[in-house]
Amino acid sequence: MNFIASSALYYPIGWLYLWVRYRKKEKVKKVLKEEYDGRYYNAGAQLIIGSFGIILIGLLSVFLILVIGRIIFDIFT
Repeated sequence: MNFIASSALYYPIGWLYLWVRYRKKEKVKKVLKEEYDGRYYNAGAQLIIGSFGIILIGLLSVFLILVIGRIIFDIFT
């Protein structure tokens, strides 16, 4: 069940990502074969997981800055 749900999500996103980015059939086929093992699923998974990682690192950075700022503020007041 989980594989079916992820396939339904990753495949269309991978297809859309490659076609929006490269726009030419030959280029899309070349990149798909060389970088994503010929599967739109891999392209979509890499895009979503990479985006999730960037968002997570950003949120953790903001949290760390707020904690350090609060500690500094409490020390000097």
